[in-house]
Amino acid sequence: MKSLRLYACSMLLLSMASQAEEIPLTLGGQVGKAAVVMELNIQPDGAVDGRYFYRQHHVDIPLAGQKREDGSVLLCEGELNEAELRDHGCDGFELKPLGKGSWQGNWRGGKQGKTIAVQLEPLVLPADAAKPGRLASNSGYELARRADMSLRKGKSERVQGHTLQWWSEPVSGISLFRVQDGYPAEALERINAVLTERHWQEVGAALSCLVRQGQRGEYQVQAKPRLLSPKLFSTSVMISYDCGGAHPDFGDSPINLDVESGRLLQLEDLLWLGRGKPQLARNANGDRVNFDYEDNVLAPWLARTMAQRYPRESRPSAEADCNYRDKSVWRFPSWYLMPKGLYLGPSFPRVERACEYPDWSVLPWSVLRQHPGAGFSRLPT
Repeated sequence: MKSLRLYACSMLLLSMASQAEEIPLTLGGQVGKAAVVMELNIQPDGAVDGRYFYRQHHVDIPLAGQKREDGSVLLCEGELNEAELRDHGCDGFELKPLGKGSWQGNWRGGKQGKTIAVQLEPLVLPADAAKPGRLASNSGYELARRADMSLRKGKSERVQGHTLQWWSEPVSGISLFRVQDGYPAEALERINAVLTERHWQEVGAALSCLVRQGQRGEYQVQAKPRLLSPKLFSTSVMISYDCGGAHPDFGDSPINLDVESGRLLQLEDLLWLGRGKPQLARNANGDRVNFDYEDNVLAPWLARTMAQRYPRESRPSAEADCNYRDKSVWRFPSWYLMPKGLYLGPSFPRVERACEYPDWSVLPWSVLRQHPGAGFSRLPT
């Protein structure tokens, strides 16, 4: 379940508003002479979490704090320690509401325990903050960060008859390509819109990847184009990160598209082992109702099929106990498309992560044609 787990982590880094009572406060202003943007979630019990960045640097600094009875808030950079904040033991803010959404106060900290005046107001975004080429985010915080950021042109290369132009965001170092030719203009626009959106998502995740002391964490993205066919587009996006949690992590979160519509594909669009028309029950929000199909149909079939097609590779070796014949590792495979077929990556427990991403676990197109999904007509000939 790696790709789902990784994507959820990225979204958590990008937005901390999901458990807030209301839309988070998005503020802009000054810490001394430095311009900042701040996002605060004030919970019903008075707990406050958030983040801010200096507009010169764009890198997140996490905040945790508490709302007091008089409406003011105390905020520490990192974990809240109100006593330390009062004694200048942690860097942070003391802010008081002024009305009409404005806040005033001080930042206190540093080795000398200096105090700097702070003035914040509701953030007003420039009119072109959500212009084409930037993530259509609901977060004013993210839009503000990206409004004064730009991408740097990198190398170009030819892959499967297409010219790929690479772009890099200098602060985060995150790079991703765009497709320059080889598709109709409308298809190029759809593909590159998805790539651009994903690029800015990963930039935001990288800039939010911090250890608790507010120091910079590590977040790396390595994209590799896999299939650029007339009807299907696929690229792997391997992400490795260490954001101050219990363990570093990594995982592939590929982009798989139907070229004609620009729609992100599901595995059942290409491989369907169930009865009737390929479909999996979802609720009104689009979330899956259950995972009976993965547990009882997909995982057992993949374990059995991989063992039959790759009897030597799927067998546990003396060097590593990588049991690819265990159906549980195929319950939520990561996947992308290749010229020779469908690649599926099993998911192992943390102690066996070295078993993941074997280079042999590919189902040829001939196998998929025996178990066609909803996009059967789009499979390469």
